Amino acid sequence: MEKISVSISPELHSALIRASLDSGTSVSRQIETYLKEHPVIMRYINEIRSEPDAGVYAANPKRLKDSKKSLAVSS
Repeated sequence: MEKISVSISPELHSALIRASLDSGTSVSRQIETYLKEHPVIMRYINEIRSEPDAGVYAANPKRLKDSKKSLAVSS
């Protein structure tokens, strides 16, 4: 699992808390479930699973920032 930080509106936060209480799971589990069920996210997950070692899917986003700088300098 990756730990991330996301800012959401108070209204959305309250809705997620209510959903987690109704289901007996954590807020983070609710967010993960809702995202995985979203059609766009499902499509991206399927693409990533079909080519796990190819292109941008295998790239570390933190390292991409550094390589973009070096590409701009060398161009």
